[in-house]
Amino acid sequence: MKTRNTGRFFAGLLAAVTCTATAQTTAPNPAVADEEPVRLPVFDISSERANAYRAVDSMSGSRIRQALIDTPATINVVTSDFIKDIGAVSMIDATQYISGVGHGYLSGASGIADRQVIRGFQLSGRSIDNFATIGSFQSNLDPALIERIEIVKGPNAILAPTGNPGGSVNVITKAPQFEASQVAVLELAEELGNRLSVDSTGPLPGTDRFAYRVTSGYQDAHSFVPGKILNKNVNPQVVWAISPTTQLKLKGFLINWEARGAAVSPATLHVGPEVSDGGTASLDSIVPGFGYDESNTKPDWILRDNKVRRATLEFTTSLTDQISMRLAALRHYSHSIVFEEGSSITGSPDQASRYNPMTGRYTPNHTWGLLDDTLDYDEATNPYVSTSSPQVDPSGISIAFQPSLLNDYNNETHYQADFAGNFEIGGAGSDALVTIKTVAGGSHSRATSETRRRTAFGWSGTLVLADPDTMPARPVSADFSPSLELSQHNTKTWAYAYAQLGFLGERLLINGGISRLWLDYFTRNHLGGSTTRLKGDADSPFYAALFKVTPYASVYYSHSTNADGTLFGGDVRFQKGEQDEVGVKLEWFERRLSITASWFDLSQNNYPIINTAPETGFDPDRPQFVFSDFTNEGFELDVVGGLTPSLTVIASYTDMKLRDGYGRQRRNISDEILNGLLKYSFLSGPAKGLNLFAGFNHVGKHPGENPAVDVTPRGIVTQTSFYMPERTIYNVGASYDYRSLRFQLNVDNLTDKKTLWQPNGRFGVSPFPGRNVRFTMTYGF
Repeated sequence: MKTRNTGRFFAGLLAAVTCTATAQTTAPNPAVADEEPVRLPVFDISSERANAYRAVDSMSGSRIRQALIDTPATINVVTSDFIKDIGAVSMIDATQYISGVGHGYLSGASGIADRQVIRGFQLSGRSIDNFATIGSFQSNLDPALIERIEIVKGPNAILAPTGNPGGSVNVITKAPQFEASQVAVLELAEELGNRLSVDSTGPLPGTDRFAYRVTSGYQDAHSFVPGKILNKNVNPQVVWAISPTTQLKLKGFLINWEARGAAVSPATLHVGPEVSDGGTASLDSIVPGFGYDESNTKPDWILRDNKVRRATLEFTTSLTDQISMRLAALRHYSHSIVFEEGSSITGSPDQASRYNPMTGRYTPNHTWGLLDDTLDYDEATNPYVSTSSPQVDPSGISIAFQPSLLNDYNNETHYQADFAGNFEIGGAGSDALVTIKTVAGGSHSRATSETRRRTAFGWSGTLVLADPDTMPARPVSADFSPSLELSQHNTKTWAYAYAQLGFLGERLLINGGISRLWLDYFTRNHLGGSTTRLKGDADSPFYAALFKVTPYASVYYSHSTNADGTLFGGDVRFQKGEQDEVGVKLEWFERRLSITASWFDLSQNNYPIINTAPETGFDPDRPQFVFSDFTNEGFELDVVGGLTPSLTVIASYTDMKLRDGYGRQRRNISDEILNGLLKYSFLSGPAKGLNLFAGFNHVGKHPGENPAVDVTPRGIVTQTSFYMPERTIYNVGASYDYRSLRFQLNVDNLTDKKTLWQPNGRFGVSPFPGRNVRFTMTYGF
């Protein structure tokens, strides 16, 4: 599929907004403009920081810039300084220090789509500069592009109306600056390193109205398993300062990203049958023949490739002293290729048959069936009986392959409009009886995609695990035939309105708003000849109250929602995310240090569960399915900022309880997370310019699987058969700034702890990356 011509679209929008700006504001004389104070648009973040790791405002809660202490929600901001200091290889390297954030399956540098878990719900994708695509692209963003990361906890119908109920991530990318700066960064490492990036910004020659920025990066790195990660990106940008309150910004993103070999899916380890009935997996429980840091079942010819071509155009202006406007558009194209081996253990029966029908417990070396499968169950005459069937063949393991090649083409166009107002009644400033801040707007998105998968049905390839030389060679194109051909035409439209009323000199803030969503998703299966359509609408209200006990202490309550459509049995159902949250926010030491604590009760509804009962099993007189909620309730604590001008801290604690409709804990989700980091900067004396840090990440025990079936034929809920061990990982680093140079050393996993993480079930567990030493040199010129 070819990309559509976007030149006329952007040219037309450029002409339209230029005419708008000319009609409302006379272009100032450059000499006069130099004397006018430049007012930052309300839709942009500020550069104000009380500490290098501590931002004081955010724009993701309500789409306009707002002080964090005045925001009735948990919003965590990760700054570019923190990303740089820890040498983040992927986004979650930085966000994992935040409460409620964890790794899911395929998270991190050898993962996809910047995946992470927020308050127990896995997030696949992220908003970028306020745009959330309908179809997520697979590549991870280069951290060199990121100015800051804003995480809004809980449903957010304004930023992400169909987003994750646990929270949303909004990545603010770097933008052109009128102060010239050029930075080159070289990073060397045995694993997940070998990166070169260049960032250049400044005014265009001969003008004080235009500024540019070009960030580019190249990476050719070994993963922590046999395989490679390659990333090439060039990102040109330009901004036109039409007046002190009006600007036009164009950003381009050209990304080629690829993973090869076991880096495509590092979860190559198999957990042995000795761990069952809720046991905890360890290195000793890995099936013999599987190597901890080896490719195992993954040939070197598999790959995951993603090409992204993306452009955004944003126009912001002040219509009056009280009203601001933002118009924005996104044109997005991505092409993803996934070439997988389709490996499975030869002769291994379906895991669903290994659950004891009477207890719901997993029996790794037995399968279950009726004594006579032609008759109905009878406890006395036709009970369920077990048959010996080893999970692992003791004589040797062989792996069968059925490779597939998936191509996915995605084209999207998005339009956004936002209007913000700021009004005062009964006075001005702190004497105003009431202040009113409003934001209203909407978005319209269109996406078309084509998905084509070809599978090597007739191709024969088998690996004897004990003999790596038997790894099959890459199949040729003649071995493949079509197995899936889908086309999708999706539209999403939403409109929102939000208001904040301020009383008592804005010590009491009352917030409320609503978002309305319209979805029309059409899918055609070209091989099967079938079509499906998801069409519907949903409303998502929001309300909150915040009281400032002092200028630097606030308490709040909020109720937030969002919704996303799904099809079940041909019927459209909206899964509604809903959260109640109570929180406290404190700022100390001239706003240098922030402490936030929150208690939340979160749910998402309309998850289908099988309607059975232990006494009767499946009853044909009852509906086969009922709908239940995923729920999570918990407590979070975050401490971020400077204890002293030299000593900076980041610390977080999470205690939560995510459970599915059957009351079970879910795969990869721990009830307890604890993180901490201390950084000390030498600001004077012989060691001036030296920075030292040490940090840790602790994750409690959590399930290694979601059971293969939810209930047994007798209506018994199945139980988790194995858990992942808790882990504590230590990271340290040091940097030294000397004039235009910066030398940096990072050591990830200082103690070289070997453990297991990111499971995808019993037959897909990943080794944890070992100790990795990375050296980075930065040159500013």
